[in-house]
Amino acid sequence: MRISSRWLLRATLLSALLLLAFGSVLGVQAQGGTLRVGVVTPAVLDPAQGSNDSEVLFNRSIYDYLVETLPDKSIAPNLATEWSISEDGLTYSFTLASGVTFHDGSAFSSADVVFTFNRLKEIQSPAINVLGEFEVSAPDAGTVVFTLTTPNADFLYGVANRFALILKDGSTTPNQIVKGDAPYINFNGTGPFVLTNYDSANGRATLTRNANYWKAGQPSLETLEFVFFDDPTTQVQALRGGQLDFIYKVTLDQIASLEGDASISIITQATNQHPVIRLRADEGPGADPNVRQALKLATDRVFLNEVANDGQGIVGNNDPIGPGFGAFYDGSVAQPPYDPAAACALLSEAGYANGLNLTLYVPIALGYDTRLAPALKETWAAGCINVDIQAVPEGSYYDDTFPNNWLTAELGITPWSDQANPQGYLVQAYSSGGVWNETRWSDAELDALIAQAGTTADPAARTPIYHQIAAIFAERGPIIVPWFASINGAVRSNVSGLVMAPFPGLTDFRTVSISS
Repeated sequence: MRISSRWLLRATLLSALLLLAFGSVLGVQAQGGTLRVGVVTPAVLDPAQGSNDSEVLFNRSIYDYLVETLPDKSIAPNLATEWSISEDGLTYSFTLASGVTFHDGSAFSSADVVFTFNRLKEIQSPAINVLGEFEVSAPDAGTVVFTLTTPNADFLYGVANRFALILKDGSTTPNQIVKGDAPYINFNGTGPFVLTNYDSANGRATLTRNANYWKAGQPSLETLEFVFFDDPTTQVQALRGGQLDFIYKVTLDQIASLEGDASISIITQATNQHPVIRLRADEGPGADPNVRQALKLATDRVFLNEVANDGQGIVGNNDPIGPGFGAFYDGSVAQPPYDPAAACALLSEAGYANGLNLTLYVPIALGYDTRLAPALKETWAAGCINVDIQAVPEGSYYDDTFPNNWLTAELGITPWSDQANPQGYLVQAYSSGGVWNETRWSDAELDALIAQAGTTADPAARTPIYHQIAAIFAERGPIIVPWFASINGAVRSNVSGLVMAPFPGLTDFRTVSISS
């Protein structure tokens, strides 16, 4: 059959108009639009220090990583296009992308990478816990070489660590707002968006598309707005009311309230996210192993998962190595029994014949304050443990200036987000001197096993090491993990291309688009 060129031209024009009108036809999206994301107010803006989701998400949009961790936990190229590792595992060589510029127009080079990673060491960023000891050098403008003192099986995850965003060489005051005509000059990244307004008084940060971004066709959005809501319920209301387009860490009861809205889609991402119920082990009642064991015996994990998590999680034990880590998770470890009578007996032996009275600090997040803490109080009461619940805004809970923040409170519940591998938890939170060792627990045998796992690249050889670590946590560890859970988000249905990362702060907006 013959088709006239005039008909073909009309059909082509019609198809183009349809693509522009409907955006998502055949997977193509017209550029433009504003995505409004609801987040808690960032407290620490320095890319090498800001740790929570809102802080990382903000910086991840302005800066780039050398390599990055994808939602499936694989490592992907970014500013580094390729890399090689020496046979002894001590030398990592990275080839850098060409034609990359910072927001101020200056060229990106290996000097910026060297500066960034040396700064991580100088200010003792939490990234160092994963990176370990290294030296970094630049043989030429397009190559960076890391030299390690000992093999580190997770070094690439350290390079992709959420704090390791690449800064401009010589940046002395990154992410500090200054007075004058260029208040955001210190927010100078190579990333997809440029900060154009930070209005803390009205709770909003506005980022504009980087027209010179080095990845062709990215980002699709014209504007990215972070709207600060410290109350999770207000975030949900703003999404339903059309003031927001995307929120994350939505609780199960909030999900139920959104499911009937045709303009909103629910996102569920499998993770190793878990609440950590912990008692400081360096002072006070928690210094006594019998007291720590009593808390475990007085905790009905099945009850907590059912009442506070709608039975949606996988019941945990006493360690952070969850089933999402495959063979690294030891499924043979017996579930800790719920035995409140034994808990009372242990407390009596420890000198608390009339019961143990404690204050429980918990962030206002994920329903931990409204569901988990009250359920925990109920199960502990039968085990002679009485707690006064103190719910704290999430921003204050992680604020070093707050007197009973997550690293200082005697007893607390901390939401631990997804990590790429078990070492992410172990070296930062449970090794002696770990930057986030909120329990202040120090165990020489555990330290040795964590170090051994870190230098063991073969997963089959690593598995029994992690099983030994799980056994130590079960015997004398200071934490309770009631469940491992998926994480939920919610997005308006006119948003396309959004893949929520297991750690939501690493969600990539470069390929996200929105239609009117």
